[in-house]
Amino acid sequence: MAGDRLLRMVLSFYREDPAELARLEPLLDCRLSRGWSALRIDCCDRQHLEVVNGLIHLLRDPLDALQLVRQIRLTAPGMPERVYPVRLPLHRDGQASAAE
Repeated sequence: MAGDRLLRMVLSFYREDPAELARLEPLLDCRLSRGWSALRIDCCDRQHLEVVNGLIHLLRDPLDALQLVRQIRLTAPGMPERVYPVRLPLHRDGQASAAE
């Protein structure tokens, strides 16, 4: 339930940008749940995980604005979990790290 609401909030963040909203469509096939500090995204399989992995940059801004989670955890059957911070650490020059 909480995962569904969080997904609706993320999609709502992009309601003014139909292209970005369409890119997030693969999330509709995921099961989302929220723990103490993480959003867990359960993908269908490895291919689906790779597609959703490419959307992490689109999830960070709305999740950071909501301040409900600190991490995004991607899972798929038979695959190791992938964990991403919601807020990217800043370098000394004040620019966010582009580690993705």
